[in-house]
Formats: sequence, structure tokens, C-alpha cells
Amino acid sequence: MQHLYKLIHANPRFHELERKRSRLSWTLAVIVLANAFWYIGATAFYPEAGFARFWGEPVGEGQALTWGIVIGLIQTVLFIGLVVYYISRANGELDALKDAVIADALRAAGEQK
Repeated sequence: MQHLYKLIHANPRFHELERKRSRLSWTLAVIVLANAFWYIGATAFYPEAGFARFWGEPVGEGQALTWGIVIGLIQTVLFIGLVVYYISRANGELDALKDAVIADALRAAGEQK
């Protein structure tokens, strides 16, 4: 079994898979963190700009729904969208690349016997 791992690690497609998966994961992580931190940071570090007051303002006169809730819901939809995007990329492009790497390794292992 160890020889299969060595064959997989030697395959250039494996390194392409690692690179694509890592780039996708880090990009999505940065988007999520930046989105979460701007919301918190705007309120905590720029109170003079009135963000905290804006988050608490009702969307319409006499309504209980505030802009903070709307922005929180938009963030939730964004995060769910990013998860769906990651799953579709992982199940499509990345799985196809993984299958090719495994097939190459099994083929090379069969040739070595």
C-alpha cells in the first residue's frame, strides 16, 4: 500500500489537486472571515461613523425588523452560497482530478508488478 502513496505523491496531477483545493479553501475562508470581521469591526472600531446606530434602526417606520437583522440574514445566505459553491467544485472538478490521480497510481502499480 505504501508504494501507492508514493506513486500518488509523485503524480503532477496530485500536486495540481492540492494546489486547487488549497487555493479554493483559502479564498473562501478569507471571504467568510472578511465578511464577518467587517461587520463586527465596523461597530467596534468606528462608533463615530454610526454603524451601531444604523444596525439598530428599523427597516421601515413602525417595523421591528432592523438593518442589523437584514445584514445578518444576507451574510447567512452568502455563507450558505459559499458552502454550496465549495461542494459543487469539490464534487465536480476536484473529485474528477482525484479519480484521475488514483487511476494513474493504480495503473502504474499494476505495471510495476
